[in-house]
Amino acid sequence: MSFHDGRPAPSRASGDAPTPVLIRGLVALPPLPRRSQEVLGLLCDPDLDILRLVELIEQTPVLAARILGVATSPFFRHGAPARDISDAIIRLLGLNLARDLSLSLILSQPFRVSGCARFDPMRYWRHAMMSATLAQTLAPGVSVEAAPTPPEAYLGGLLHSLGLLALVHVAPDRMDLAFERVELDPTRSLSEVQGEILGMDHSRAGAEIGAAWRLPPAITAAMAHHRDPSYRGPSWPLVALISLADCVSRDGAPEGRANLCAEEFAGLLADLGIGPDRWDRTIQRWQARVEDIDQLAAVFASSGP
Repeated sequence: MSFHDGRPAPSRASGDAPTPVLIRGLVALPPLPRRSQEVLGLLCDPDLDILRLVELIEQTPVLAARILGVATSPFFRHGAPARDISDAIIRLLGLNLARDLSLSLILSQPFRVSGCARFDPMRYWRHAMMSATLAQTLAPGVSVEAAPTPPEAYLGGLLHSLGLLALVHVAPDRMDLAFERVELDPTRSLSEVQGEILGMDHSRAGAEIGAAWRLPPAITAAMAHHRDPSYRGPSWPLVALISLADCVSRDGAPEGRANLCAEEFAGLLADLGIGPDRWDRTIQRWQARVEDIDQLAAVFASSGP
């Protein structure tokens, strides 16, 4: 996985055009600290080995504490608890998951969400974790060219709503109003209300962030287009998986949403080569992990961003 130099054309939400101030706020977000940039570059090295990853994380105290907290959560309950970072990564997490978790933690670090009273970190991370786990579980069943790997699907699920953190950071008052309106009228989607109040939704914000920070093209595509099931541009199988996972994981009611999403996105499932039997089996395996996913999300929510 490598960072790219291109800037994809961001998708626009319905509603009024974004204010110049909002756009400038997104693209002018503080750059990552130098140490985080160094770690991020190394984490994206496809030849990174697990011992080097252990060394990098041990040298970054904040990241080490977060990773150790994740590894000791019930989600990774495998006998004896982790003794240290090396044990946590090598025995419990593995290279790919530890790298993806580290990337998501670093990329969410610059955002401050305390100014938005109605933003719920637990709800955000629960949705991200549930989407990531479902996308990862579905990935092996994708039978089209350019199918995403399970680690790529997991990372796409973790980061697909990063634009929401960005909007809460740069426009906390307006996002608080958006959350309030959705609470008052649950039939309306947050994206729709964001379009009315801010002139963009979090998918558009994700496109801006992905381009400004030069994130991997496939991940930027997932951030930008996951609310558009008709998208068939570059990396569309990954975007489609994230669209499905986002749909099922929405509103914290996976049992009721899986069948609805399968009906709504029947054409998308067919395009990916995922048949009804595989879908049902995957949903059952994923639902069995929901309680543990909640425990993992709580670790993320309790310590940031």
